[in-house]
Amino acid sequence: MRAAPGAAAAATTTRPVRPTPPGRAPSRVGPVATTARRRSVRGPVALVLAVLLLGGVAAGAWWFGWERWTTTPGVLNLDEAAATAELEDAGLQAEAGDPAYSENVAAGLVISTDPEPGGRVLDGGVVTLVLSLGPERYDVPDLAGQSEDQAQDALAATNLDFGESRGRWSETVPEGQVIRTLPKAGTTLKPGATVDLVLSRGRKPIEVRDFTGQSFEAARTALEKRRLQVAVSSEQYSDTVAEGDVIAQDPASGTLFRGDTVSFVVSLGPELVEVPRVRAMGVEAATELLEGLGFEVETERSDTYLGLGFVSSSDPGQGEEVPKGSTITLFLV
Repeated sequence: MRAAPGAAAAATTTRPVRPTPPGRAPSRVGPVATTARRRSVRGPVALVLAVLLLGGVAAGAWWFGWERWTTTPGVLNLDEAAATAELEDAGLQAEAGDPAYSENVAAGLVISTDPEPGGRVLDGGVVTLVLSLGPERYDVPDLAGQSEDQAQDALAATNLDFGESRGRWSETVPEGQVIRTLPKAGTTLKPGATVDLVLSRGRKPIEVRDFTGQSFEAARTALEKRRLQVAVSSEQYSDTVAEGDVIAQDPASGTLFRGDTVSFVVSLGPELVEVPRVRAMGVEAATELLEGLGFEVETERSDTYLGLGFVSSSDPGQGEEVPKGSTITLFLV
């Protein structure tokens, strides 16, 4: 079946087509014009968005990288109060850290800060102050009476070094204990300085020699010079040891210590006896008397000897004092 001519024409001529003017290319209408308009709008929007994004990034970088940070002011060599005030004026907080020794900064002043001067810190942030304790110094402790090991430990505890030990005699400090230190106790030293110990060797022994037969006064002088005590235990007559000399000594030799005593027996010399009166006595009676006194008796004839057997005189004579055991000569008539 064939379609009617009118229907076919209607189907093929829904929109009239305007003729194209001569010399002008046919233009597309509809979809082509819509696309062009959309493109013209997107360009400026993207540019604006890009500018805003860059501005935000720049602002963020400015804020996070610079504006919210503060430069740490220099507060070195200030005391804690002045340094704290300086930091607070800069919008920062101060706190004291662990103090430290310094050879150059006086005690109580700021040695360093964290962050250091010129460093960056967040607004309102904390700056730690390190305050000076002054020069690091230690006093030599009093080590008298301690053993060598104890003294070395005490020196190590005060950051001082042990040097050497030197022995000295001591009458008061037991052997092996510290007498003193070099330098002396209380001396202020830098850490690591050397301290020597003077250790007791105990009491100094004193050798005693035998003074028997020598002058007691010489013995006394020699012993007292060595700080020994001298005593006379007794005095005795002696026919062999001169008066004032030493008959015996205790101890006669050996080792003593200061203050110990040496005792002496000192000679009085020979015992003296007064010669009695024997004139006009019979020779037997006179002899008996003299021998009773410890004398030896001899007899001789006098120039006037008559054979009577009486004593006319004696030598030594009456009243003289002579050593016991001396010989008395009787002159007979």
